[in-house]
Amino acid sequence: SFAIPVGFNQAWFNNDYSGQYLDEYYDQAEVIRVLNLTQEAGAQNLRLWFFESPDFPMLLWSNDQIVGVKKDFILNVLRTLELAKARNVKVYMTFLDAHSYRPDKLNRRELQKLRSIYQQSGGQDFLNNVIAPFLTAINSAGLSSTISRIDIANEMDTVVNRFGFNEGWNGANRMLCQWSSFIKNIVGFNSTPITFSLRLHPLLYLPWDLLSETGPMKCADFLDFHSYANSGKIHRCRALKRYSQTNQKPLILGEFGQSYFDHRYDDDLQESNTRNYLESANKCGFSEALAWRLSDIRPGRNKEARYSFEAFGSPRPAYQVIKEHNSSL
Repeated sequence: SFAIPVGFNQAWFNNDYSGQYLDEYYDQAEVIRVLNLTQEAGAQNLRLWFFESPDFPMLLWSNDQIVGVKKDFILNVLRTLELAKARNVKVYMTFLDAHSYRPDKLNRRELQKLRSIYQQSGGQDFLNNVIAPFLTAINSAGLSSTISRIDIANEMDTVVNRFGFNEGWNGANRMLCQWSSFIKNIVGFNSTPITFSLRLHPLLYLPWDLLSETGPMKCADFLDFHSYANSGKIHRCRALKRYSQTNQKPLILGEFGQSYFDHRYDDDLQESNTRNYLESANKCGFSEALAWRLSDIRPGRNKEARYSFEAFGSPRPAYQVIKEHNSSL
C-alpha cells in the first residue's frame, strides 16, 4: 500500500460526450450508480467534464457569439453535484477538451469559433457569458465546496501543438492567467485550485521551462499530468520528484492507464498497471492519482472498455486494488 489517495475519471456519463447534462441525455440513475461506485472505492475525487465538444450544445449562440448557457444544463449539473455531495465525493471539474481542436476534422468556421475561446477577447466572452453564470449558480446552490479543483482544459498541450494559439505556449500561459484570475473573483471560488492538465509521455514535446516559476504554467496552482504506459512507469520521474520537493505546487496524476497503443481487454494487465502506477506516483512525488476511467456500460468489447475499472456490469480486479488501497490510508 502507498500513501496517496486514488480517485477516478468518469468524464462523460453514458459516453454522452458533449450532451450529458442536457435533458435529452441526462440519466440520473446512471449518475447515482457511478457516484456509488466512486464512494464504495473510498475515492474522494471524481473528475468530470463540462464543456468538452467543439459544437458546445449546452451554450446559447447568436451570430457565432456566445450569449449564455442552457437552463437544463445548469440544473442537471447542480443535481449531479448534490448527489456527489451526499456521498462525500468531490468533483474535479474539467471545462474544455483540447482534443476537440482538430484542424484536420473541423471546418474553418467551427475552428474559428473554438480558436476564439483560446484568444483573449473570445476567452473573455466565454468567461463572462458561460463560466460566471455557471459557477455563480453552483455557489448559489451551496455547492461550490463540492468542487475540489478546476482544470480549464484537458491536455492543453494539444492545442499548443496544433497551433491553436497565436503565440504557442505564451498564448497558453496568458489564457491560464486570465481564466484563473477571473474564476478566483467569483464568490465561492476564491481559493479553488486551477490548472491546465497536460500529457506526459516520451513522444511528446513539452516546453523546457514547464516546471519553472516563470514558465508557461506559472499561474497554475498545481500540475496535473496524464500517463499511459503498460509498465506503469512515469516519464520524467526524477525531475518531477525534484520539483515536488522544492516547490509549493502539488503534482497530481490526473489520468493513468494502460498504453494507448495496446487495445487488449486484459484484467491482469490492468491490475498490474494500476499497482505499478500507484507505486510510481508515490515515488515521483505525486500527491494524488486518478484512474482513467471508472465505468463503461456499453455492450461488446469497445475500445474504451479496456480502460474501465467497471465494465460489462461488474467491477474488475483493479477496482478492488484501488478500493483496498484507499481503505488502508
